[in-house]
Amino acid sequence: MRKYLKEDELKALLETPKRMRDRLLIKLLYETGIRVGELSALTIGDVDLDAAEITIQHAKRHREGRKVPIVNSWTRAMLRDYVGTRKNRKEPLFVSNKRGPLSRRQIERLIFNYGTEVNLDRDKRHPHVLRHTHAVHALKSGIDLRTLQQNLGHSSIEVTAIYLTMDIDDRKEEYSKHPLPGMESEALSEEGDASGISDGGAAGSHTSYYVVSNDV
Repeated sequence: MRKYLKEDELKALLETPKRMRDRLLIKLLYETGIRVGELSALTIGDVDLDAAEITIQHAKRHREGRKVPIVNSWTRAMLRDYVGTRKNRKEPLFVSNKRGPLSRRQIERLIFNYGTEVNLDRDKRHPHVLRHTHAVHALKSGIDLRTLQQNLGHSSIEVTAIYLTMDIDDRKEEYSKHPLPGMESEALSEEGDASGISDGGAAGSHTSYYVVSNDV
C-alpha cells in the first residue's frame, strides 16, 4: 500500500507554511496530483487562470504534454496573487530567493521540513506522497478511475488501479459506515444476552440460535 496523508495530516501540512509560495506549491501538488519534477518545470505561461488549467509541457510519456484542471477558486486566486505583475511567460512559476527556478531537490527539502514540523511519519515527508494522497482522496470522492488516470498521466489504467487498495484503517472506517445487512440487529441488550447464556433450560434456546455445521 502506497503511503498517503489522512485528512488531518493534510490539513496540518497545508496550514504550516507562512510563505505564499510554499503553501501554493503544496496545494498544487495535492490538488492536481502532478509529479514534483513537473511542478518544478512549470512556467508562468503554462498556467491559464481563465481556462482554469495547467499545461504540463514535459509530461512523462506524453510528448504533446497534458492538461490538469485547477478547480479550486481559492487556489486560482492564490496563483493570480503569486504571479502578480510578472509577464514573462517563459519565467519559472516557482522561483527561489535568488529568483532562479526552484529545483526539484529544493521542493523535496521544503516538503520534508514542513512534514517534520507537523510530525508526519518520515516516509510521508516527500512530495510524491501528495500525489498518492490526491489519487486516494479522488477515488474516495467518487472520481472514476479513467478520469484519474488521465489526470495523473498514467500509461495504463492498471497502474491507476493500484490506488483502489485501501489500508486496514480505511476499510474499518468504511465497514463501520456501511454495515452489512443484518449486522444492525446484532447489538443485544444486557438482559437478553444474560438470559441467553444461563444454565438450565435456556441453554437449549441459546444453542439453537447458533447452528454448528460440519459443512463449514
